Amino acid sequence: MGLFVERFIHYSFMAEHTDLRHIMGVGIALTRGSAASLSFCYSILLLTMSRNLLTKLKEFSIQQYIPLDAHIQFHKIGACTALFFSLLHTIGHIINFYHISTQPIEHLRCLTNEVRFSSDVTPGMAFWLFQTITGVTGILLFIIMCIIFTFAHPAIRKKAYNFFWSTHSLYIVFYFLCLIHGSAKLTGPPRFWIFLLIPGVIFILDKVVSLRTKYIPLDVIETELLPSDVIKIKFYRPPNLRYLSGQWVRLACTAFKNREYHSFTLTSAPHENFLSCHIKAQGPWTWKLRNYFDPCNFNPENNPRILLEGPFGGGNQDWYKFEVAVMVGGGIGVTPYASILNDLVFGTSTNRYSGVSCKKVYFLWICPSHKHFEWFIDVLRDVERKDVTNVLEIHIFITQFFHKFDLRTTMLYICENHFQRLARTSIFTGLKAVNHFGRPDMTSFLKFVQKRHSYVSKIGVFSCGPRPLTKSVMSSCDDVNKGRKLPYFVHHFENFG
Repeated sequence: MGLFVERFIHYSFMAEHTDLRHIMGVGIALTRGSAASLSFCYSILLLTMSRNLLTKLKEFSIQQYIPLDAHIQFHKIGACTALFFSLLHTIGHIINFYHISTQPIEHLRCLTNEVRFSSDVTPGMAFWLFQTITGVTGILLFIIMCIIFTFAHPAIRKKAYNFFWSTHSLYIVFYFLCLIHGSAKLTGPPRFWIFLLIPGVIFILDKVVSLRTKYIPLDVIETELLPSDVIKIKFYRPPNLRYLSGQWVRLACTAFKNREYHSFTLTSAPHENFLSCHIKAQGPWTWKLRNYFDPCNFNPENNPRILLEGPFGGGNQDWYKFEVAVMVGGGIGVTPYASILNDLVFGTSTNRYSGVSCKKVYFLWICPSHKHFEWFIDVLRDVERKDVTNVLEIHIFITQFFHKFDLRTTMLYICENHFQRLARTSIFTGLKAVNHFGRPDMTSFLKFVQKRHSYVSKIGVFSCGPRPLTKSVMSSCDDVNKGRKLPYFVHHFENFG
């Protein structure tokens, strides 16, 4: 808004005698103001997609002041803001072209040196739209913008991810045309390059950094089909690849002609000498991957390999910086915690995380039923076995029981509670983790943790899953923090699904 107002005032009152100002009137002020705003928005979008930069920034305290976890949401907000100013800019140009197409040719020759007229006939709208650099590039930019925004709509992106990614790749042509669009200097000197310069250089360097692993085929060590349509892929770890538990990568498979990259969380821990991902089949590409590695269809002679881009920072990677942490996983959002919990118990049992950090971690798993993510129970069972220092406390919330105190739920709760007292394990999972029926009351739970650990100043809260889950956790943190009691809850999140 500040850029819009500055340019609007400049062309309304400080540039009255330049170029086509007298003919276009206030329209040129509207056009140039919106041009400045959309130039800023489109340029800053590149920073939100500089994944290596964002990963590095998460290692510093700057993330306390800039919500780096929300970079995808900010990308969408910036894009919608750019769309608004683009439409305003387009409307302004059409009005301006109408004004100048109704003027005598002598007026135009006196007021601009950037356009040459071959005859004494006043050029019409078609001339300005289809025979000038500004008009032609503007039409192409508008078409590309409409294509990108159409396929970026959540409903279309979910059903046709490949088209979404392909159309989004048109951003290279889009930025090139933006640089050419103002080169005619029809309504003023080009300024887009000023906004693009720094974000563009950062974005290019960020892409170059990602190339270090992108084209190195990695051998698949092992695949395993797990319940709930999940496939576990274990593959070779490149030398000198360092990552933190909770980070994610972009994967492609050489078995498919279309080298389509998709984002998945690493479920292997940093101390392991291999990489692994647990991938749930819920889209065309993931189903194709699962079916390809199905023992009934798989041919070992095909020798498929994995292409890797990353790793990149996730919202959960800072868990080790807190003495006490609360982790909340819902739906497919439990995948980061397969790596984190394994890393946690390994670090504490080997005294790798000695000192102030990682004295207690509460993990809350929210799922409709155990059958939805049966593979994760095996992960928790292994983690509980390795947790010799009792640093981890696990709570499982089964949400398919909507009425918390109906007869069925009450009987299940009594049986579970009785079995826990006798056998110290769950009757449903065989884990030491306590089973609850219904959704957790996050505000009450955070107050309980706050009271138990009043000796620390900050507690890290990490949530991963559907957007409603992360929003409810964030709301609970805000509610508890309003009481101004220590410890203070610091929330980091990552949205899945």
